[in-house]
Amino acid sequence: MSEPSRPEPDLTQRTTFPFWSEEKIRFGDIDRQNHVNNLAVCSYIESGRVEFREREFPEFARDQSISWLVVNFEIAFKAAIGYPGTVDVGTGVTRIGTSSYVLGHAAFSGSLCIATAKTITVFGERASGTSRPLPPDLRTHLERLHLKV
Repeated sequence: MSEPSRPEPDLTQRTTFPFWSEEKIRFGDIDRQNHVNNLAVCSYIESGRVEFREREFPEFARDQSISWLVVNFEIAFKAAIGYPGTVDVGTGVTRIGTSSYVLGHAAFSGSLCIATAKTITVFGERASGTSRPLPPDLRTHLERLHLKV
């Protein structure tokens, strides 16, 4: 990553995030303990990440010559929730590199933070399977979506 070090944002606070999506809790998301399964929470965050990319960068998201490779995903579970309901997923940028960027995420049920996560994505060429530098206009847009500290 080529960006200078920044303080870490508090991913457990709703006010941290510039972008939001909403996921509906499905009955099938419930596990034997009668709460939402951890893998369902991962799926909510994945949906938030994809919606972020498609709504914020539609010209890149639809370009079939581009690949968006998730090379790392880490999650910390904070609280359990049940069915029915919805989950709000906050997303924003924490770091920008030469050909990659890191997103911070959090999943909330009301004001309760149920999980925080980070995703590292590498931008590249689909045909060759190689990374390429982030285009200047994409980089500028990513910089505007940096998480609040």
